[in-house]
Amino acid sequence: MGMMRDWHRHSKRVTSTKRWQVLRHIVLERDGWACVDCGTRRGRLEIDHEKPVRTHPELAFDPANCASRCPSCHTKKTRIECGHPAPIITPERQAWGQLVADLATNPNPAT
Repeated sequence: MGMMRDWHRHSKRVTSTKRWQVLRHIVLERDGWACVDCGTRRGRLEIDHEKPVRTHPELAFDPANCASRCPSCHTKKTRIECGHPAPIITPERQAWGQLVADLATNPNPAT
């Protein structure tokens, strides 16, 4: 129970305000409506606090402390912050990911 308390969503007080909605839009525009890590523009982007609100509440509304991330990249970053090991991406897995991404952008390749 103690660990769950440590990782309680302190940002909920911040993200449920009108001020946050304005800041969210500012950060999305600044980051070009793309994930700062992988560059994707698909799906709903999340605004991530670089320094967590639980440890830096004074930076909660600072645009310099925020970045646009896709849900996947946001989850990876948060898991590392929580102490989970970073995922190991083998060259084979990276090649597979590239093939899938290519197929998504060009579903009917020339045969």
